[in-house]
Amino acid sequence: MSTRMQRKKEEKRKTILDAAEKLIAEDGFRDMTMDQVAKDADVAKGTVYLYFKNKNSLCAAVNARINKELNQVIKEKMDLYQTGLEKVVASGTATVEFCLKNMQKWKAITELYQMKFKDPEDPNVKEFLYEVNNMVQMMANGYRQGIKEGTIREDLDPVPTAIFNRMAFSNAITPTTEQNMLLKMNNINMQHYAGVAGELIGRSTRKDLLNAEDMKKNIKKTYENLEKDL
Repeated sequence: MSTRMQRKKEEKRKTILDAAEKLIAEDGFRDMTMDQVAKDADVAKGTVYLYFKNKNSLCAAVNARINKELNQVIKEKMDLYQTGLEKVVASGTATVEFCLKNMQKWKAITELYQMKFKDPEDPNVKEFLYEVNNMVQMMANGYRQGIKEGTIREDLDPVPTAIFNRMAFSNAITPTTEQNMLLKMNNINMQHYAGVAGELIGRSTRKDLLNAEDMKKNIKKTYENLEKDL
C-alpha cells in the first residue's frame, strides 16, 4: 500500500473514531449505533464495518485512543518529578487536567467503564487493555519507588493499589448520578469533593500522614488554574 493510500486510510479511521467518541459522550455507548456513526462520519455504513467488525470493537478502539492520550499526559507530568510520592501525586493532578481540558473524551471514557468487551482476542480490545495496563504500571512504579524511599507504606502491593486507586480517583472526578444528587443536596462542589477523595487516597498509602493533604492541595490548585484558562 502506498504512503498516500495508508494516510487516507488512517484519516478515514480517525474520522470514524471521532464520530463514535462524540456519540458515546453525548448519548452513551448503549444508544450509539453504527448507522449514526456512519452518518456523522459522512461515510457508508459498510465503510465503518470495513474498519471495525462490530460496535464492541469500535468502542474498544475509542477507549484505547483516549487512554493512550491520557497516558501521555500522565507520563509527561510524572517525568517532571523525582520521588515516587511526587510521581503518584502527579498522576492524579494530570488526570484532573486531562478531564477538565477534554470533557468530551472524559465523558466517553467514563461511559465506557461499564461496557463489557466480549472478545479478548479482538485487536482493538487488546490495544485498550494494553493502554490501561500501561497507566496502572506507571502508577505502580511510583508506589514501588515510594516504598523504597520510605514515603509510601511498605505493606502495600503496588499493582492492585494502582488498579483500585485509578478507579477510585476516576469516580471522584466523575461521580455517579446518585453521588451528584447527594453532593448537590449537601452543597458540596466538585473541586472540594475531588480534593477530599485525593486526600483519602493519600492517607491510605502514605507513611507520613502529616503531609497527606498534598494531593488535596494539588487538586485544588489544578482546578483553580484551569478554571482561569477555560
